[in-house]
Amino acid sequence: MRRISWVVAIACGLAFGLTQQASTPTLSEVDQLLLALSDITWFNNIRPLNLTKPQIERLTATHARAYQQLERLIQEEAKELRNRKEEILKIREDTSRGKSLPKEFLETIKRLETDAAQKRRQLRTQVVSEIATELKPHFTEEQMQYMIKRSKEALEAARVDVSQIKDDSLYALFVETVLLDPRAPDLLKEWQTKNL
Repeated sequence: MRRISWVVAIACGLAFGLTQQASTPTLSEVDQLLLALSDITWFNNIRPLNLTKPQIERLTATHARAYQQLERLIQEEAKELRNRKEEILKIREDTSRGKSLPKEFLETIKRLETDAAQKRRQLRTQVVSEIATELKPHFTEEQMQYMIKRSKEALEAARVDVSQIKDDSLYALFVETVLLDPRAPDLLKEWQTKNL
């Protein structure tokens, strides 16, 4: 059942209002407003938790560790690509001149993409599981019930049958989609400043 929740996490991303990181340092007015709408949804998702200062501090530290693990994986992927830099740039030049893509290189690209995607999925599943387990004892029963309820609502809105999904998976889904949101540390800091 754990696997089901990871698959449907993508389907319910909009219901939870996952934020999108800007690809450029300056945001257009529309981008700023879209980001603000995403922040509104995020704040609305955490408001009922009534997080305490120690919980916010723990969440922020845990979030940083989770993203450090992802960064290490990205650095490993970058190293493999750097090792093939000359080959990649030569084939790019050749294909820009109309030459056919070598079959071996096409197979290599597919393997690299498949391996990278699989490693990221495995790491994400592992990190979410570890973080969810670590944080669980620090939440009250009411907070746990809210996170489970909110995950069910998001999944049901995405027309997912939640009858076979266990509470631990629903809790982990909330951790993944809300508490481990890329902007969560900044939003938690803002929340703490304005509410505690």
